[in-house]
Amino acid sequence: MKMRTTVWIIVLLFACAALAQADQLEKNLRRHLDYIASDAREGRGIGTKGLDEAADYIAQQLQSLGLAPAFDSSYFQPFEMGWGVTLGPNNYVSQSDLIIDTASGMMPLGFSSPGHLRGMVSFVGYGITAPEFNYDDFAGVESNGVIALCMTGEPGEFDTSSVFEGVNYTTHSTLRAKAANAKLHGAAALLIVEAPAYAGTATEVLRPPRADEPYMDCGIPALRITRAALSKLYPEFDLSALQKFIDGNTAPRSLALKGDTVSVSVDLTRRTVAVKNVAGIIPGDSSIIVIGAHYDHLGRGQSGSLEQKPGLIHNGADDNGSGTVSILELARLLKENPVRSTVMIAAFTAEETGIGGSGYLVKNFPKGIYRVRAMINLDMVGRVRKNSLTVMGCNTADEFKTIVEQANQETKFDVHCKGGGYGPSDHMSFYVADRPVLFLFSGAHEDYHRASDDVKKINFRDLAKVVKFTVNIARGIDGVSPALTFNRTLEPPEQGGTRFRSSFGSIPDFSAPDTLKGFLLAGVREGGAAQKAGLQRGDVLIRIGKVTVNNIYDLTYALQIYAPGDTVEVKYLHDNKERSAQAVLQQSTR
Repeated sequence: MKMRTTVWIIVLLFACAALAQADQLEKNLRRHLDYIASDAREGRGIGTKGLDEAADYIAQQLQSLGLAPAFDSSYFQPFEMGWGVTLGPNNYVSQSDLIIDTASGMMPLGFSSPGHLRGMVSFVGYGITAPEFNYDDFAGVESNGVIALCMTGEPGEFDTSSVFEGVNYTTHSTLRAKAANAKLHGAAALLIVEAPAYAGTATEVLRPPRADEPYMDCGIPALRITRAALSKLYPEFDLSALQKFIDGNTAPRSLALKGDTVSVSVDLTRRTVAVKNVAGIIPGDSSIIVIGAHYDHLGRGQSGSLEQKPGLIHNGADDNGSGTVSILELARLLKENPVRSTVMIAAFTAEETGIGGSGYLVKNFPKGIYRVRAMINLDMVGRVRKNSLTVMGCNTADEFKTIVEQANQETKFDVHCKGGGYGPSDHMSFYVADRPVLFLFSGAHEDYHRASDDVKKINFRDLAKVVKFTVNIARGIDGVSPALTFNRTLEPPEQGGTRFRSSFGSIPDFSAPDTLKGFLLAGVREGGAAQKAGLQRGDVLIRIGKVTVNNIYDLTYALQIYAPGDTVEVKYLHDNKERSAQAVLQQSTR
């Protein structure tokens, strides 16, 4: 009887210790997140003091836990990225003695090229060429070398029966697409005026380019002009009548404007901003398990925000404060009980602008990316509901499904283990470098990319379970000898986002410098048009069909104007030597 009592006391003591550890884990996660996702961090937007403070905090935590610096003697891996533009004094549109400047009715777009030119103006409707809708605003009007003038939006944008997908906007309506189309048709510059039918009666206010956008040069001067300013330049030009004709007939009504030539001057300078990844090392053998999360977010509503009110702080408690604080506790637990492999705990920057930080790390990985055994990415793991957790990338290694299943024996999540390595988060940077990846995700929610993504909505109890689950996954990966069996999956990316007509099957390298003219490939999809045409990782695409490709926006435009099944000539640089090939575009899944 005494022996049985002693056994129960020991069991009770172990249970109490486990509960105390779990409680401490939750407290640590909350403490970290209260700092990372507080208003004082300014939403951890690129270029903010709050982002730098978050980086410093992460480095201090890694150092206090005893992790070694990942980059020689530093926990930081700095680099620069394009961020915003500065307007100079010479921005104007003029005709004879009339000068319209930024105070009186014109404003350069952030992606405009700088430049000064003079020419005739041609009105090109909505500035759209849409072969899938048998519509072309540039048909029958001289556009080569002229200053093109177009309206915002697209034909019948509030007409449910419009061939332009009813009231749903197509990619043709974006200002970027209009600029790309004008450039393709030889226009020297583009003026964009708000379409009058739905503009309302309020005085137009043209806002300057944002200081918190990663603008890329579109290749020609591009600017907005108010309807009032346009009327001063061309008093007899009836924009409203032309729009009514176009919308009523879904037919172009383009024409050369009568009058004197117009001068356009765009004076802007592109800026860069210093950013940094943060990482520490738990030493082990020569192979490395990378466990990472991005720590940046959207500041006060940077590009990608879904918030209706401007200027609100986006604390990003779940996206991706939850992943950031998780890797700090993973660092603690794995430092206390190490695995055989070396473990890198990495906090990435610039994920929200296109996985820039992880892309930079992969290209500049200490002693070579080939040492990475696997990468585990935690992004939005703080809102587990109904015990459900998604693990993507399970098909990128033969062993993963078994590892995930065994890792879950303690935590008992309802795990959905599926998918390849593609996806809009940092794991994809490693996957296109032929590394097995897993991506943990607790699901989308109504606060995504909104100011309401706050600490009070985090499910800390299950977040602590996610940390334990990840520790067990890392131990499972570490137990595979000699290495995981990498699979290049054939699965397309998840549907959603911008809809394209065609697919080229290329994967962008978002860590490429802004000065690069061309589209740097981080990889190509198995069985995609790019791979079949012979392109590979590291190549620079410079032309597709008749579209010169200077950046991802030019490629996006090309995939909109060409149809699935079209054979196009592509030109690209391979080892700095120009090559050409024929590519057959495929049906887009987006």
